[in-house]
Amino acid sequence: MMKKLIIILLLTPLSVLGNDISVSDITWNKATNEVTFNLSWKNGWKNDRNHDAAWVFLKVKSADSYQHVKLSNKGHTVRSQNNSPQSRAVVPSDHVGSFIEPTSQYRGNIHLNVTLKLDMGSLGGINANASIEVFALEMVYIPEGGFTLGDPDPLALTFASFYKSDDQGNPNGLFKIDSEDQVIEVGPTAGNLYHKSGRQPQYTGDRTGTVPSTFPKGVQPYYMMKYETSQGFYTSFLNSLPSDLAKSLSPHKTEKYYEGRGSIQLVSGTYKTENPDRPCNYITWDDGAALADWAGLRPMTELEFTKAARGTETPLAHEFPWGTDNTTGLARFVDLDDNLKLRDGKKEGGLTNDTRHVYGASYYWVMDLAGSLWEKCVTIGHPIGRNFKGTHGDGIISDNGRATNEDWPKGIAEEGGYGYRGGGYYQHDMKFGDFNPHSPIAYRPYGSWAGGKRSIAYSQRYVRTAPEN
Repeated sequence: MMKKLIIILLLTPLSVLGNDISVSDITWNKATNEVTFNLSWKNGWKNDRNHDAAWVFLKVKSADSYQHVKLSNKGHTVRSQNNSPQSRAVVPSDHVGSFIEPTSQYRGNIHLNVTLKLDMGSLGGINANASIEVFALEMVYIPEGGFTLGDPDPLALTFASFYKSDDQGNPNGLFKIDSEDQVIEVGPTAGNLYHKSGRQPQYTGDRTGTVPSTFPKGVQPYYMMKYETSQGFYTSFLNSLPSDLAKSLSPHKTEKYYEGRGSIQLVSGTYKTENPDRPCNYITWDDGAALADWAGLRPMTELEFTKAARGTETPLAHEFPWGTDNTTGLARFVDLDDNLKLRDGKKEGGLTNDTRHVYGASYYWVMDLAGSLWEKCVTIGHPIGRNFKGTHGDGIISDNGRATNEDWPKGIAEEGGYGYRGGGYYQHDMKFGDFNPHSPIAYRPYGSWAGGKRSIAYSQRYVRTAPEN
C-alpha cells in the first residue's frame, strides 16, 4: 500500500496588511487543500451592540502571477490562543474569503490559529512551486436596523443635508430609512427625500429620481473597514499585480506625493512603505474600485456611511460621528510627522461607548469617518449612483487594472455616481469652514461630486454585505 505524500509549504509571515492586524506562520497542506496560519489583531471586541472581525482572503502565487482562490463550503477551524474569545469562520456564498469573528463577549487583543480549506477547483492550474499568501483587514460589523437621515440644525440645510419634503420642497422633518427594500423617491413632493442645492449646486446632486429597492441602504447588516485603506495594504495590492498594472495604479509618481503624506516607493521592482499603518491618500475612485474588487469587497453608499456613523440613534444637531456636536476633547489627529495619533498618551484600548468623542470613533466604533481623509461613497444624487446594486468584488480585476462589476461607477470618465463625505486634511491644522477636516455626519457639500484625481486628502474604504448564515 503506497503512502500518501503530504506536501506542506512553509512560508514567510505576511505582516503588512491593515492597521494592527497580522498573519504569520502560514502553512499550505497541498494534500488536504488546507491553509493554516496565526491571525491576530489589537483592540478586538464583541459587546451587546456589535463586534469587529477580520476579513481574510487568499491568493496563490505561481511564478510572477497571482490567482484568487475561493474557499470550500466547509472544513474551516478557528482555535483561540492566549485567552482569546471563541471565534468562528463565516464564509459568504460566493466563497471569495472569510470573516473571522468572536462569538463570545470580549474586549482586548485577539490571537487565533485558523485553518481554511481551499476550493482548488477555483484555480486555473498551478505549478509545483506555487505558494500562498494570506491577506487580512480589520472590519466592523454594522447590525441590522433602521436609521435617520438629516440634521435638525438649520445650518445643515446649506450643506445639502437630507430632509423629508413638504409639498413645496421645504423641510418637514428628518427622513427615516426603515427597510433595505425601501424605494425612495427624491424630489420636492410631500414625504419625499430632498435637499437644498447647497452652496455649490454642481457638487450636491440632481435632487430627483428614484432610489430603487436594490440600492444598498444600510438597514441590512454589513461589514465596514475599521480604518481607512492603509499604505501598507495598498502596497500589498500593488505587489500582487503585473508590473505595468501596478505602475498605473501606484500614486508614488504623483506630483508632490511625498510632500503630502505619501510614503509608497518602488525599490528594485518591489513596492514598499516605511509607514504601513498611515492612511493611503492619492487614491482615485478607479484605484479604489480595483482594490475593492481584488479584495472581494465593494464600495459603500452614502446611506451606509450615515448608518455606520450615527447608528440607530435620533440625530443630534450638528452631530459628528462620535456622537457630540463639537470637536472638544477629540484626541485623534494627524501629527506633524503625517501619522494619525492620539493625544496625551491615550491608547485605542480605552475606547468605550462613553469615550467615542475622545477617540473619533463612530456609533459602531468605526474609526475616522470624519477627519483624516475624505471618504468616497456611491451617491444617490446621480443616475449612475442610483443604479448601484451592491455587488461584491470576486478577487479578480480586469487586464487593464479596473474593477469588473458592471453596477459600480467607473470613475470621472463617466462624470457621476459617487461623491465625498467626512472631510479630510489637506495640510496640517488647515481648516476650511464648517466641514473640513471634520465634517458633521449629514453635511454633503461634495456628496455627488465625481471629480478629483489623486489628491493629498482623498481615500476610500470598503464594505461587504453580511452573509445570511
